[in-house]
Amino acid sequence: MSFFDILKGSLATLKANKLRTLLTMLGIIIGISSVIAMWAIGNGGRDSILGDLKKVGYGKFTVTIDYKNENFKYKDYFTMENIDMLKNSHKFKAVSINVEDAFRMLKDNEPYYSYGTVTTEDYEKISPVTITSGRNFLPFEYTSNERVIILDSMSARKLFADEKLSLGQTVEITKDRKKAGHSYKIVGVYKSPYETLDSLFGDGDNYPILFRMPYKAYSIAFNDDSDVFSSLIIEAKNADTITDSMREAKNILEFNKNVKDLYLTQTVSSDIESFDKILSTLSLFVTMAASISLLVGGIGVMNIMLVTVVERTKEIGIRKALGAKNRDILKQFLFESIILTVFGGLVGMGVGVLFGFLAGVVMGIKPIFSLTSIIVSLSISVIVGVIFGVSPARRAAKLNPIDALRTE
Repeated sequence: MSFFDILKGSLATLKANKLRTLLTMLGIIIGISSVIAMWAIGNGGRDSILGDLKKVGYGKFTVTIDYKNENFKYKDYFTMENIDMLKNSHKFKAVSINVEDAFRMLKDNEPYYSYGTVTTEDYEKISPVTITSGRNFLPFEYTSNERVIILDSMSARKLFADEKLSLGQTVEITKDRKKAGHSYKIVGVYKSPYETLDSLFGDGDNYPILFRMPYKAYSIAFNDDSDVFSSLIIEAKNADTITDSMREAKNILEFNKNVKDLYLTQTVSSDIESFDKILSTLSLFVTMAASISLLVGGIGVMNIMLVTVVERTKEIGIRKALGAKNRDILKQFLFESIILTVFGGLVGMGVGVLFGFLAGVVMGIKPIFSLTSIIVSLSISVIVGVIFGVSPARRAAKLNPIDALRTE
């Protein structure tokens, strides 16, 4: 039998059992659509998160102390005078302390694990936030002991149910549960960096409370030496020559402190690259989890094809009696399996694209569909058809024509 005769016969058989064909394809449709949609949402979420991080990290670097250096002394910590000195360089756009610390926040005597960023006017230039309610810090609040903070949007909703309800409220912040904390007034709410992650994976209640606090209020309340710091963050005027800017910062500090090889510099973008690897792995894992439904669909195809072989035993016997060879029978059943999975794959791709767009709208993420995902999905459909169709096809081909004709 020719290829077209076998194909025509396979299509006719599937058309004669429309409901069974549709139900068999359903598993493949669900599997392929899940893979396409999860791939697109995963890539879209990854790009959205990395896009936000790159805006913050491009052209910026940190300066820290190499504590392994045996020549390190207390005087080698950074001071506000060092920051003023660096600001005089023409290579830097902004220079700030770089302090992030863990705190214990109390709201109505209920404790929350929280993470605070100490901010200055220059830090707001280097790492700006989008205010969604209230206001950001006023210039005088950075340098006076004004006990005010701004909360991230997810934290505001977690603590007060609504962003606007948090404005004007006070919370107690401490680093030592044995010591009394200080009361801080919430003056603003900014967009949470976890919004996209929460849209993708949920579980927002498990994220820590995030807030920002002015430098002076932090120094007086929580820093043992209010004008000494261990890390700086700097934005270069020219991001393309960031290596020169990093060298300049080290030279200025080491000359001023009269030390050598004591300070370490690192671009913020290098941290982003590490985070990118984590997100890519996570996206791949989610896609692989979705592909389990494709495996289930393939098993469903094999089961239906085995049932079909039993139901069509007499037909197989008649065809063999009329001269059909084993390979003709094998090809027809294998073609039927492949047609089921390929058509299911094509419909699944359409459903996956539609579901990806709808999920993107709900999550606030722009899904990214790649040609690779489409080619891979179609290839998987063919492979599933072959793998799960071989066993029923071989079983049909090996039937003895005499025994098959005796079947009622």
